[in-house]
Amino acid sequence: MFIIRLLKHPIQWWGADYNQVEIILRTKLSMDFRRSPSMFHASGRSEKTFKFQLIVLLILGIFIAFGFSTISSFLLNLTICFGIIMTMLGSSIITEFSSVLLDHRDNQILLVRPISNRTLLLARLLHIQFYIGFMALSLSAISSIVIAYKHGAIAFLAFLIAVGLCAWITLLITTFFYMALSRVISGERFKDMVSYLQIFMAVIIFGGYQFLPRIMESDALRNSTMQIHWWTYLIPPAWLAGFVDVFNLKEINSEIILLASIALLVCIAGAIFLVRFLSGGYSRVLSEGAAESIESEKTVERGKTKFSPLRLFCISEMEQIGWKLAMSITKRDRKFKQAVYPSFGIIIVMAVLMIKPDFSSFANTIQRLSENKNFYFFLFFGFFGTTAITQLPYTDTPEGAWIYKALPIKNHGHILTGAVKALLLKFFLPLVMILLAITLMVWGVSKVPGLVMGSMLIILINLYSIILTKMPLPFTQARDMQQKSTNMAKMFFLMVLLGISIFLVSLILNLSIWIVAAFCVLIILMIINAYSIIRKRSYVINASST
Repeated sequence: MFIIRLLKHPIQWWGADYNQVEIILRTKLSMDFRRSPSMFHASGRSEKTFKFQLIVLLILGIFIAFGFSTISSFLLNLTICFGIIMTMLGSSIITEFSSVLLDHRDNQILLVRPISNRTLLLARLLHIQFYIGFMALSLSAISSIVIAYKHGAIAFLAFLIAVGLCAWITLLITTFFYMALSRVISGERFKDMVSYLQIFMAVIIFGGYQFLPRIMESDALRNSTMQIHWWTYLIPPAWLAGFVDVFNLKEINSEIILLASIALLVCIAGAIFLVRFLSGGYSRVLSEGAAESIESEKTVERGKTKFSPLRLFCISEMEQIGWKLAMSITKRDRKFKQAVYPSFGIIIVMAVLMIKPDFSSFANTIQRLSENKNFYFFLFFGFFGTTAITQLPYTDTPEGAWIYKALPIKNHGHILTGAVKALLLKFFLPLVMILLAITLMVWGVSKVPGLVMGSMLIILINLYSIILTKMPLPFTQARDMQQKSTNMAKMFFLMVLLGISIFLVSLILNLSIWIVAAFCVLIILMIINAYSIIRKRSYVINASST
């Protein structure tokens, strides 16, 4: 709040009411520290989640600082450093702080008061800046120590200021995207676009973790110098790198000064433009976020009855109900999509790491891929198509589970098996079809039995995992109850079983085709038996969820 008081006059120049901004911000922070912020809720001790996140970011900062000892160019080093920090902060704003920027829970208190859109938007921005500022400091703490040791105290202080500017610029860019998007798209489509952007950023971060260490180890990068071209002035990390390099007191030229000037200009002019000119529809965005889109729920098709796979795969009416329930909720549940969809992007990243494609020659890439060991690794990708099953019990509205008790249902297990079949058809089958097309193109028909056998083993492993872990009924558990450590241990165990299964497939494929067919029949019988066990198991609905 002391820093906010120093910004009293700039806040007034931006057209916001300083007193209202201070009151809203103080109230928000008081609520956050009275109980853990909602965006950091997790299972267990939620009050320590933000501190734990800062510790994790501090450890990741070690890898960022590693570049300052391997890359000779200080300007290039700073550009890479700020690029990583901006990517991390941008992903955090999109995945964790979108709920803060677009929070509509206090609409009844704020929107009915004489509070301008500028004041409301700026208060939300400063609220988010408080958290991402600490996150940026954690990411850059080790790097700042290295800079102080190698380049002196002045460069150290300039780097810390640039870190704060980095957090602010990242927040402005992300918010500008949100506000511009809200003027083009409204209602449910806007929230869907935000969800898909969150999924995209999650994949980008995972890919960065995989590719960045390999890039920084290359000799070409270690000995390279950063040349400033016209397009360099369009890269935000380069602005901040130039700002720090100005205070390096070695070689200062007009290009570096121009980069530093752009960084300061964007921080000030960007805030003025965003708060004064783009905040006009901010209250409309908040009110639309609170409103439910009733029309989006009216998706029932009337007229001709079409063929539905649930009639083919479901053996009872209750299984059809479980199928429809899973299909309906997974279609509109954004948090379910955020938990499941990134796994398909991870497949692409892992495939690139495995294949190491030669972009200059497609034939060389296919030849490298056609090795038998790569085929068995491809079977591993099918496992990601079943990650949706692990998210099946979780929801944001577990109180809706009362319906399972209210209705005269005896065979609750049929609901779970119907939901599992729906998710396998929706997520697993399309992935298997893609793998089948790649298998035919690269390895030919001879590997198709192995793909079929491996796919059935993946289904069997997941079914017995449901049995052994006693998975609850669909959408009956709060997401806050999801034990992250338990899920990681379960995922590791399933991957070990998958590795054993792939080894088994590699052995059986070398035998007679009749043995392969007999083994496939045996797996089908085991799958049928697993479904039967799940249907017959008794399910206890906790009183807390009802």
